[in-house]
Amino acid sequence: MTDLTRYSELVIRQQVEQLEIFTPFETANRYSVHSSDGAQLMYAYEESGDISRQFAGSHRALSIHVVENGGAPVLQASRDFFWLRSHLRVDADGRRIGALNRIFGLGRKFALVDPDDREITRLSGGLFRRHTFIAQSAGGGEIARVTKQWSGFGREMFTDADTFVVQFTDAGTDNDFRLLMLASAFAIDLDFFENQS
Repeated sequence: MTDLTRYSELVIRQQVEQLEIFTPFETANRYSVHSSDGAQLMYAYEESGDISRQFAGSHRALSIHVVENGGAPVLQASRDFFWLRSHLRVDADGRRIGALNRIFGLGRKFALVDPDDREITRLSGGLFRRHTFIAQSAGGGEIARVTKQWSGFGREMFTDADTFVVQFTDAGTDNDFRLLMLASAFAIDLDFFENQS
């Protein structure tokens, strides 16, 4: 399995879908995952129904598969259709490593939970920094963050292809937590930026 503890930062680039530039047709998302020095580490792709992408939008049931460049699976993040509160189950190596559950209420927050549904941390989007989501330790210190980066005028105006940076500010976090943070970038994209273009 990919050891993310070697990386202090991951860059997730959503691939531009040509069909989405010229039509309102929503296609399945695809992403590439890179190290901070630009080396591609992994590839991610969405599995969902054509009809649900068009009519259920960001509420659709889906699975996101993350694989290494050679095709070996790294993780699978999946969810069912939802009305109000999104969720994303995360599995790696054939085992559940946790989930992300959207917290209902003001603000943009997820609870990251372990396989037994015990809360590990919360990932919160700031009121004034709407592109930054911070995970904090029980003591209040930052342990990781996900930031949506500016992708350039053309990409921002004409596509919903985004770029996210996952930073691990606490070097002591384990691989399962880092996999959950990688999955959180997909959840943030789906919940908050999917239909912004």
